[in-house]
Amino acid sequence: MKRIVIASFLGILMISCKSKKPKNADTPVANFFVSDYLKGQIARLDTAHILFLKIETSDGRIDTSTVTNKEAKQYAKDFMELPDIAVEGVRDDYEVSHLYDDLQEAFVFTYITREDHPVTRQDVTVEPQMNAAGKNDIRSVYVDYLNKRDDSMIRKNLLWEADKNFQVTTTTEVPGQPEKIKKIKIVWNGFERQTN
Repeated sequence: MKRIVIASFLGILMISCKSKKPKNADTPVANFFVSDYLKGQIARLDTAHILFLKIETSDGRIDTSTVTNKEAKQYAKDFMELPDIAVEGVRDDYEVSHLYDDLQEAFVFTYITREDHPVTRQDVTVEPQMNAAGKNDIRSVYVDYLNKRDDSMIRKNLLWEADKNFQVTTTTEVPGQPEKIKKIKIVWNGFERQTN
């Protein structure tokens, strides 16, 4: 009998402790024009009067250096070249799901396909509260990108954090050779360029 009472109590406790989504935050619509958003973010790199820091990780080594606006934009080319999964004839191949993430205190929309598209997964994290324009601001975009070439396979994990940083992790697999992983992260939030 005690076990039944304890199990019932735990069940009620688990239900009451589920998502603590803000009461006035409605679930935003799943229509995010990620391609346009990323192009807008990248265009701002040109005019930003800030210092860009590059952190490159490869073969167990980490190198850090500063880069110019132009170089930062060049490292962002993978984001510029991403196929737009919202276009007609492609968007129906993606299954969309969303949840409210308590840890991030944000909505996360996930787009996954089992079809033969280079973008296999895309996660869009958005603010739960609408901005003055009545839209939910994008906080981050994560993309799994797959490129098959002859007998090799290149996987890219791309992460863009709004107005802060972006990173590209490239995994190259060639039969008979060890897997190669290279990560480049460009950070600019918090680094101000000194002007005289």
